[in-house]
Amino acid sequence: MALRDFVIKRLITGVITIIVVVIFNFFLFRFPVFLWGITPADLYINPKMPAETQERLRELWGIPPRSATFEDWLNHFQRYFVNLLTFNFAYSFKPFRPVIELIVERLPNTLILMGVSTILAIVIGIIAGVYAASRHGRKLDIALVTVSLTIWSVPIFWLGLILILIFGFYLGLFPVTGGTISPPPYTPKDPFGLFLDYLWHLTLPALTLTISGFGGWLLLMRNSLIDVLTEDYIVTARAKGLDEKTVLFRHAVRNAMLPVVTSITLSLATLWSGAVLTETVFNWYGMGRLIVEALLAHNWPVADAVFYLMAISVVLANIIADILYAILDPRVRY
Repeated sequence: MALRDFVIKRLITGVITIIVVVIFNFFLFRFPVFLWGITPADLYINPKMPAETQERLRELWGIPPRSATFEDWLNHFQRYFVNLLTFNFAYSFKPFRPVIELIVERLPNTLILMGVSTILAIVIGIIAGVYAASRHGRKLDIALVTVSLTIWSVPIFWLGLILILIFGFYLGLFPVTGGTISPPPYTPKDPFGLFLDYLWHLTLPALTLTISGFGGWLLLMRNSLIDVLTEDYIVTARAKGLDEKTVLFRHAVRNAMLPVVTSITLSLATLWSGAVLTETVFNWYGMGRLIVEALLAHNWPVADAVFYLMAISVVLANIIADILYAILDPRVRY
């Protein structure tokens, strides 16, 4: 199968996957309405309101009326499906605002936090993984693997609390919560001061995610490179008299990066969804905390929109990863 045909096939599969997710989300959040005619939205509706007002609120929240017929459900699903495709999400229960506004408000903080920590974790992990694999079985390799496995197994919320305790409480070097960066909008008199303050608040949560994540990248790069170093073409390159540095970086690392590139693509797809535990521990005003708040408050419109966007990101990332894999490795055939 040619690469073009493979891309078309993957795109069709991705569209089908997203449609399945949309249908699943629709029934997941509206199943109680279908069975019992009640939802958490009823907690926010005053029974003394006029019936027209109540039905208007349910419409804005993306919930069918109590006495919905089968035809009403079909019309409701049609509107729901079209709204998701056009990113015209419903209103949040509380605060009573369009969901897209809440997402746009929180998204920059999460992208900065996750972007910085993910890039640092990937770079540090890949470099350390290359050095560990090049010294396979030696003390440095054993030490790096031991440290990475130990840190990787530590719960991220516990690591965040330890960093808060040491650097925030005992030493007082960093704030222990999101502080002045939440919530927006910002009205700074000193933009440079705001930037420094933002970095000050960003340090501990970014450090937590970096420390927690780099071990996985180290192990992935190390194991991939060790497998590549046993290939016949590596033996041939050494037999030709090439120095070890050339063999390692020009021949081995490039091919060992294939599974790493796939993982990087998939990790970038979930950047915007945030680190739920880390943002909760540090009270970071981002998408991860928004998800927790939505689930705890049974705020269906927010959870529905976030899960839908996450599904799109993962599906697109898988397609991009498959295409990159085929481009980087000519041996791949479909």
